[in-house]
Amino acid sequence: MKTNKLVTLIFLFLTLPSFVYSDYPNTSIGVIDLNFILSEASAAKDAATQIEEIAKVIEAEIIQKDDELINEQNLLIESQAIMAPEAYDLKRKDYENKVQNYNIERQSTLAELDRLVSVSRSNVLNALKPILEEISNEKGITILLEKQTALLNADGMDITEEALKKLNKELPKLKVSRD
Repeated sequence: MKTNKLVTLIFLFLTLPSFVYSDYPNTSIGVIDLNFILSEASAAKDAATQIEEIAKVIEAEIIQKDDELINEQNLLIESQAIMAPEAYDLKRKDYENKVQNYNIERQSTLAELDRLVSVSRSNVLNALKPILEEISNEKGITILLEKQTALLNADGMDITEEALKKLNKELPKLKVSRD
Protein backbone atom coordinates (compact mmCIF):
# COMPACT_ATOMS: atom_id res chain seq x y z
CA MET A 1 0.00 0.00 0.00
CA LYS A 2 2.78 2.45 0.90
CA THR A 3 4.61 1.60 -2.31
CA ASN A 4 1.48 2.33 -4.34
CA LYS A 5 1.08 5.77 -2.71
CA LEU A 6 4.77 6.48 -3.23
CA VAL A 7 4.55 5.61 -6.94
CA THR A 8 1.46 7.83 -7.28
CA LEU A 9 3.20 10.73 -5.53
CA ILE A 10 6.29 10.38 -7.73
CA PHE A 11 4.10 10.24 -10.84
CA LEU A 12 2.23 13.41 -9.76
CA PHE A 13 5.47 15.13 -8.87
CA LEU A 14 6.98 14.40 -12.28
CA THR A 15 3.89 15.24 -14.36
CA LEU A 16 2.67 18.28 -12.40
CA PRO A 17 5.27 20.72 -13.84
CA SER A 18 4.15 19.89 -17.38
CA PHE A 19 0.54 20.75 -16.48
CA VAL A 20 1.46 23.94 -14.64
CA TYR A 21 3.84 25.30 -17.30
CA SER A 22 2.04 24.08 -20.42
CA ASP A 23 1.46 27.70 -21.60
CA TYR A 24 5.18 28.38 -21.78
CA PRO A 25 6.97 27.68 -25.05
CA ASN A 26 10.03 25.50 -25.18
CA THR A 27 12.95 27.75 -24.37
CA SER A 28 15.96 27.97 -26.62
CA ILE A 29 18.78 30.39 -25.81
CA GLY A 30 21.10 32.15 -28.23
CA VAL A 31 24.14 34.31 -27.56
CA ILE A 32 25.47 37.32 -29.48
CA ASP A 33 28.57 39.46 -28.99
CA LEU A 34 27.34 43.02 -29.60
CA ASN A 35 30.74 44.56 -28.90
CA PHE A 36 32.26 42.42 -31.64
CA ILE A 37 29.52 43.41 -34.07
CA LEU A 38 29.84 47.11 -33.21
CA SER A 39 33.58 46.97 -33.87
CA GLU A 40 33.69 44.61 -36.87
CA ALA A 41 30.57 45.46 -38.89
CA SER A 42 31.31 47.15 -42.22
CA ALA A 43 28.91 49.99 -41.43
CA ALA A 44 30.46 50.52 -37.99
CA LYS A 45 33.97 50.61 -39.46
CA ASP A 46 32.80 53.00 -42.18
CA ALA A 47 31.17 55.26 -39.59
CA ALA A 48 34.31 55.17 -37.41
CA THR A 49 36.43 56.26 -40.39
CA GLN A 50 34.06 59.13 -41.16
CA ILE A 51 33.95 60.20 -37.51
CA GLU A 52 37.76 60.10 -37.40
CA GLU A 53 37.90 62.45 -40.42
CA ILE A 54 35.38 64.78 -38.78
CA ALA A 55 37.45 64.69 -35.58
CA LYS A 56 40.56 65.70 -37.54
CA VAL A 57 38.70 68.70 -39.00
CA ILE A 58 37.41 69.66 -35.56
CA GLU A 59 40.90 69.28 -34.07
CA ALA A 60 42.34 71.57 -36.75
CA GLU A 61 39.62 74.14 -36.04
CA ILE A 62 40.35 73.95 -32.31
CA ILE A 63 44.10 74.36 -32.84
CA GLN A 64 43.51 77.36 -35.10
CA LYS A 65 41.14 79.00 -32.59
CA ASP A 66 43.56 78.24 -29.72
CA ASP A 67 46.37 79.93 -31.66
CA GLU A 68 44.17 82.95 -32.39
CA LEU A 69 43.29 83.31 -28.71
CA ILE A 70 46.94 82.96 -27.64
CA ASN A 71 47.96 85.63 -30.16
CA GLU A 72 45.19 87.91 -28.93
CA GLN A 73 46.30 87.33 -25.35
CA ASN A 74 49.91 88.18 -26.24
CA LEU A 75 48.80 91.38 -27.97
CA LEU A 76 46.71 92.30 -24.95
CA ILE A 77 49.68 91.76 -22.61
CA GLU A 78 51.94 93.83 -24.88
CA SER A 79 49.40 96.65 -25.09
CA GLN A 80 48.91 96.81 -21.32
CA ALA A 81 51.94 99.06 -20.88
CA ILE A 82 50.73 101.67 -23.39
CA MET A 83 46.96 101.58 -22.68
CA ALA A 84 45.00 103.48 -20.09
CA PRO A 85 43.92 101.17 -17.24
CA GLU A 86 40.21 101.60 -18.06
CA ALA A 87 40.75 100.76 -21.74
CA TYR A 88 42.90 97.77 -20.82
CA ASP A 89 40.23 96.49 -18.40
CA LEU A 90 37.61 96.71 -21.17
CA LYS A 91 39.87 94.82 -23.60
CA ARG A 92 40.71 92.22 -20.95
CA LYS A 93 37.03 91.64 -20.10
CA ASP A 94 36.24 91.36 -23.81
CA TYR A 95 39.03 88.80 -24.19
CA GLU A 96 37.85 86.82 -21.13
CA ASN A 97 34.32 86.72 -22.58
CA LYS A 98 35.74 85.42 -25.88
CA VAL A 99 37.65 82.71 -24.04
CA GLN A 100 34.59 81.74 -22.02
CA ASN A 101 32.38 81.58 -25.13
CA TYR A 102 35.06 79.62 -26.97
CA ASN A 103 35.30 77.07 -24.14
CA ILE A 104 31.53 76.57 -24.26
CA GLU A 105 31.65 76.20 -28.05
CA ARG A 106 34.58 73.78 -27.79
CA GLN A 107 32.77 71.57 -25.29
CA SER A 108 29.69 71.62 -27.50
CA THR A 109 31.77 70.59 -30.52
CA LEU A 110 33.38 67.73 -28.58
CA ALA A 111 29.94 66.64 -27.36
CA GLU A 112 28.89 66.61 -31.03
CA LEU A 113 31.57 63.96 -31.68
CA ASP A 114 30.15 61.85 -28.86
CA ARG A 115 26.68 62.29 -30.36
CA LEU A 116 27.93 61.14 -33.79
CA VAL A 117 29.39 57.98 -32.23
CA SER A 118 26.17 57.34 -30.32
CA VAL A 119 23.94 57.88 -33.36
CA SER A 120 26.15 55.61 -35.48
CA ARG A 121 26.03 52.83 -32.89
CA SER A 122 22.28 53.25 -32.62
CA ASN A 123 21.86 53.03 -36.41
CA VAL A 124 23.90 49.82 -36.54
CA LEU A 125 21.92 48.29 -33.67
CA ASN A 126 18.61 49.34 -35.26
CA ALA A 127 19.64 47.61 -38.50
CA LEU A 128 20.74 44.57 -36.50
CA LYS A 129 17.45 44.12 -34.63
CA PRO A 130 15.36 42.70 -37.52
CA ILE A 131 18.29 40.47 -38.48
CA LEU A 132 18.40 39.06 -34.94
CA GLU A 133 14.64 38.51 -35.03
CA GLU A 134 14.97 36.67 -38.36
CA ILE A 135 17.79 34.44 -37.12
CA SER A 136 15.95 33.79 -33.85
CA ASN A 137 12.82 32.75 -35.72
CA GLU A 138 14.81 30.48 -38.06
CA LYS A 139 16.63 28.76 -35.19
CA GLY A 140 13.72 28.77 -32.74
CA ILE A 141 15.58 30.99 -30.29
CA THR A 142 13.25 32.40 -27.63
CA ILE A 143 15.86 34.15 -25.50
CA LEU A 144 18.89 36.03 -26.85
CA LEU A 145 21.63 36.99 -24.39
CA GLU A 146 24.55 39.37 -24.81
CA LYS A 147 27.72 37.28 -24.71
CA GLN A 148 29.29 39.24 -21.84
CA THR A 149 26.34 38.33 -19.59
CA ALA A 150 26.62 34.58 -20.22
CA LEU A 151 29.16 32.84 -18.03
CA LEU A 152 29.24 29.75 -20.21
CA ASN A 153 27.67 28.86 -23.54
CA ALA A 154 27.99 26.17 -26.17
CA ASP A 155 29.51 27.14 -29.52
CA GLY A 156 26.26 26.36 -31.32
CA MET A 157 24.45 29.00 -29.29
CA ASP A 158 26.56 31.89 -30.61
CA ILE A 159 24.94 33.60 -33.62
CA THR A 160 27.39 36.50 -33.81
CA GLU A 161 29.11 35.52 -37.08
CA GLU A 162 25.84 34.80 -38.86
CA ALA A 163 24.34 38.09 -37.70
CA LEU A 164 27.48 39.98 -38.74
CA LYS A 165 27.40 38.51 -42.26
CA LYS A 166 23.75 39.45 -42.71
CA LEU A 167 24.32 42.93 -41.27
CA ASN A 168 27.27 43.55 -43.60
CA LYS A 169 25.07 42.54 -46.53
CA GLU A 170 22.12 44.71 -45.44
CA LEU A 171 24.07 47.73 -44.21
CA PRO A 172 27.54 47.91 -45.81
CA LYS A 173 27.96 51.66 -45.22
CA LEU A 174 26.60 54.32 -42.92
CA LYS A 175 26.43 58.04 -43.62
CA VAL A 176 27.75 60.23 -40.83
CA SER A 177 27.44 64.01 -40.91
CA ARG A 178 27.74 66.95 -38.54
CA ASP A 179 24.33 68.31 -39.49
